[in-house]
Amino acid sequence: MVTVRTLSDELLVKVFGYLSPAELVDQTPLVCKRWRDLCNDTKVWSTLDLHHHHQVSESMLRRIVWLHCSTRKLILRYRSDISSRSMIWCFFHLKNLRALDLSHCPQVNSRLVSAIVQFCKKLRNLNVNGCTGFDNECLLILTGCRKLRHLNFSECETVTDFGVNAMTSFLPKLNSVLCDGVLSLHDEVIETIVTKKCDTITDLQLDGGNLTDEGVEMLAELLYLRRLRIQYCDNLTDNAIQSFHCLRYLEELSLTRAHSFSTTGFVGAFARPHHFMRILEITECSGLDDVSLTAIGRSCPNLTELNISWCRNVTDDGLICFMERVPHLQVLKLQSVHQLCDFVLHISLYTPSLIHLNVISCSLIKEEDLLAVSAQLPDLEIAYNRDLGCSPKTTKMLRYFDVMSPRQFAMTNRLHRMSGAA
Repeated sequence: MVTVRTLSDELLVKVFGYLSPAELVDQTPLVCKRWRDLCNDTKVWSTLDLHHHHQVSESMLRRIVWLHCSTRKLILRYRSDISSRSMIWCFFHLKNLRALDLSHCPQVNSRLVSAIVQFCKKLRNLNVNGCTGFDNECLLILTGCRKLRHLNFSECETVTDFGVNAMTSFLPKLNSVLCDGVLSLHDEVIETIVTKKCDTITDLQLDGGNLTDEGVEMLAELLYLRRLRIQYCDNLTDNAIQSFHCLRYLEELSLTRAHSFSTTGFVGAFARPHHFMRILEITECSGLDDVSLTAIGRSCPNLTELNISWCRNVTDDGLICFMERVPHLQVLKLQSVHQLCDFVLHISLYTPSLIHLNVISCSLIKEEDLLAVSAQLPDLEIAYNRDLGCSPKTTKMLRYFDVMSPRQFAMTNRLHRMSGAA
């Protein structure tokens, strides 16, 4: 019989990974000598995540860092209760820190960034997403962190072109820049990234509010780009998207609020094969139609995730033609694509690997069809409006959806019918 005592040290270390830091410090070591020794294993404390453990106080954080200074990844997301002084104290003791997540921490300012640069010499990954105190001065200070490779300063609204240009020029190993939600960025930033990081940048996220076609077209020179996300593409036209056909190694592409793109632009962008493309997100785009979707399916046969929510000109014919060409599709998000109806009947035939389907606010889809496909694909989760048969006005008022496994789907459907009969 397998008991806790018969488990190997490696398995116990993995089990301890599911415990909170407070339990690992105050309770688990008291069980026995073996557990005490395993609680001090460096693998247990390689990642210290306090985002989901708000019971860990500031004093306990100091105690943990003092006892286990081998931590390589520290997550303090949304921890506004921890003072900047304690954070700096932790940075001083965590000499091997590789990744640091301070997203949405109001304590982040130039003083804190200076401490990061001074003490965290091995830092590779920094996330300051949503930190209101992160500005151009912080970016200039951060240029001293020479080994930094991944930087996320999305939604840091005080950052401008000047700070991003300086940061890009003086961080030689930087290959991932995430700055969507930074509203004051212009084409000058793209020009600097292309000039300084043409052969190294692999991940780029931008806010398209102030970008023009000329700026986005320069992205075609980033030949090794793998992930590209542009939010709010309202000012961009087909000329911008057609330049993406040169990005041969692109694995993930996201374009939100792409109102001005048309069929011509999409057909041109996906005229060449994109065999590396795995994830594609094009939302709120009236120009995406059946012809565009067919071209995408022909160009991206290895696609595993597609999100075309609020692209209301897509019909069953176009989606079925697309599904025929992407047999490895696993995630399909179609929220508010109102013309869809019968494509559900073809899911098990063309996309048998599908595990998630989002048809929220697709009022023409029948609940019986969803029930049938869920029976054919046991692992499929479906996000849908509970009352698909009601009028669009009622559906909008409900604003309610479920994500269910097939068994939950069938049980809910049965109870719904029994309550109706009663």
